[in-house]
Formats: sequence, structure tokens, C-alpha cells
Amino acid sequence: MKGPQTIDFVLRGRVDGVEITPATIGLSRFNEFNGQVEEFVRGSGKLPLDEVRVHIEPGSYMLKVFLPVVVASALEADLRLLGRQDSLGEIDPKRAEVITRWQAKARTSQQLGYTIRPEGAVLPVVSLDSTTDYRIGQIVPWVKVEKYLFGEVVDMGGAQKSNVHIRLSDSGKLVHVRTDQNYLRDQEENRLYRKVLVRVEAEQHHRGGDLRNLRLLSFEDYAPHYDEDALDRFASAGRDAWVDVSDPSRWVEELRGAS
Repeated sequence: MKGPQTIDFVLRGRVDGVEITPATIGLSRFNEFNGQVEEFVRGSGKLPLDEVRVHIEPGSYMLKVFLPVVVASALEADLRLLGRQDSLGEIDPKRAEVITRWQAKARTSQQLGYTIRPEGAVLPVVSLDSTTDYRIGQIVPWVKVEKYLFGEVVDMGGAQKSNVHIRLSDSGKLVHVRTDQNYLRDQEENRLYRKVLVRVEAEQHHRGGDLRNLRLLSFEDYAPHYDEDALDRFASAGRDAWVDVSDPSRWVEELRGAS
């Protein structure tokens, strides 16, 4: 189904007795709300937002967001789930974080409220105020796992809380892994700016596969079982041997007796 192409994100209420409008909203609140809208739209899948357009409209502080179809379609399932207040364990974790922050702010500042209003009547309007109770239902979103991660150590240590920063080879994502200072001190090998294989304990989101609260269990032995210089030499020799063969596939077929 084609997703919504226009969604209104509304910050409503009063601050110090003054209604929030495009003319009265403070710069910090303006930046915070717009940034949270961007987080919600992008989600943990890092949707491309270059083609997303926005328009500030009167009526509280309303950010009208115009979405290309690919972004709108990715949002549709979560917007539908938010018709239930026990759905935070089922939606994208980044969007769940935004909803949680908005609800907490509405409970603390009871004159504030938030609305997500998709265009048309197909999807529910999401309204957050001091009385709403968005929460995790029967589906527990984060489960404990043990995993092996491979990447390059770009930083490690810490004066108060020790951790290892690893740039994952498969995704390029930088992850922070908690560890024990004594364990790092006892390492005989210098692992900084080197490829490592680590075993970690973490919490993994059941839907997107995101990891959080990573804790280092151990550095695992890892060593490539080939000589990279030798491999380059073999590749060079192979290219020289085939230099006079204009069509390698045809040459192999002829050797096999293909017509």
C-alpha cells in the first residue's frame, strides 16, 4: 500500500503563559523538536532524507513534512501500530525513543503536547499528552545475546568508564563496547588501530537488529591465514599469463571442446 506523503508534526501548549507558535517558539525548543522529528522520520534504518521537504505552518508549532514514497512507505507500518498505546516494543527503536521522550516531556510539563497527524483518514492520529500511556506490550523488544563482532579498534580506555570503540567492517558503524580496566591493562598485544574479533554480550532489538549495552567478554584470536604480498604476486603472474587471451571465457570453452 502506498504510504502517507504528508505528515504534520505538532508541538502544542503554553510556556510561561504564552502559546507556542512559529512566532513565539524559543530557539532551543525549535532545534530540539525539529531534530526529534528528523529522528522519527529517519528511524534506525537511516532513511535518506534529501528529498524530504518541510513547511512551518501556523496553529501551535506545526512542521508539515512532505515525504517521497520510499520514506512514507517505511513509516506506514509504525504509524499504524501507534494506533495502540502498547506498541512501543513493536515499532522501530529510534521512533520508540522519540515517542518515549515526547511522552515524558508531556507528563513533566503538563501544558505541552505532541501530535503526529498523517494526511487523510487511513492511518491513526497519534496524540501525546499527560494522560497518554504509550508503553511496551507483550512483545519485549530487546533480548540478551552473545555475538562475535569484527572490526578495527579506533579508541580504547577511559579515565572513569573503560570501553573499546570498534569500527565494524561489515557496516562501517562505530560501536562502543564496555569493558573492565583490568582486562585492558592485562592485554599483551597492542590492539589500537588493528583488526580484532571480539565476543560481546549485548541487547539486540528483535526487529531491526540494533545492538545496545554492549559489554566485552573477550578478544578472540584472529590472524589471516594468507600472505597478502604473496597473493598480490600470484595475481600479477596470473594477469601476465592471460595477457594474450582476448576472451578468456571463449578460450576455456574451446579447450573443453565447445562449438
